[in-house]
Amino acid sequence: MTRLRVATWNVRTCRTRDPDPDRVDLERTAAMLRSIDADLVALQEVDRRQERSGEVDQARALGELLGMDWWFCPALLGPATDPARWRAADPGRDPGGPAYGVALLSRLPVDSVAGEALPNPEGRGEPRVALIARARVDGRPLSLAATHLHFVQRDGVRQLRWLQRRLEREAAPRLLLGDLNLWLAAVRLVSRRGWTPLARGHTFPNLPPDRAASSVQIDHVLASGGGRRLRPLASRVAAGPISDHRALVVDLEAG
Repeated sequence: MTRLRVATWNVRTCRTRDPDPDRVDLERTAAMLRSIDADLVALQEVDRRQERSGEVDQARALGELLGMDWWFCPALLGPATDPARWRAADPGRDPGGPAYGVALLSRLPVDSVAGEALPNPEGRGEPRVALIARARVDGRPLSLAATHLHFVQRDGVRQLRWLQRRLEREAAPRLLLGDLNLWLAAVRLVSRRGWTPLARGHTFPNLPPDRAASSVQIDHVLASGGGRRLRPLASRVAAGPISDHRALVVDLEAG
């Protein structure tokens, strides 16, 4: 059996929470990820070449700082701060340049990664995407998706079920990681049969320890088709000075 650690974290474009709010700090973001020490990390709200974050390719920079392979899927192209100028991305045709979306970091061998556009209501918020990957643990397949769902609940539910159905076409076991913008009770209620949350904890907002009980869980790690091949061992929430979210971390045993 092999131990495996996975995590999901909405990094809010790597902006600090305190004591200097809204300052982009890639080094402190990387330090937080280094302390989590996960083999697979799903990241949300990642900038690429955006003026507001110093025109850095954040997925690439974090991957290089951590010595991990990295992939980025744009949800929108153009200046993220100006809705009149950005446009929905086609995940299958990334032209480069300024973008905003989700990322995946991995220490595991990954055979393939593809971006997928999720069903999105016209004229209501930014488009949503997922990265779908086929990794290997000791030579055995592990399918996974990294995503960030819509903040309107009915739209997020539709996207969640669509993505679960899409992942069910991939080899088991399967993991779905991301900021789902849904409370744990809702995720349990609306998920397709066979999908199980692996962790619980207060992930949003990222409040100081003495106020953590005021937070809720909207970040999740879900599993499907694991059986004896993927067993959860432990989970925790990791808090730090970056982002308005905390990271959700899950330790697994894969065999």
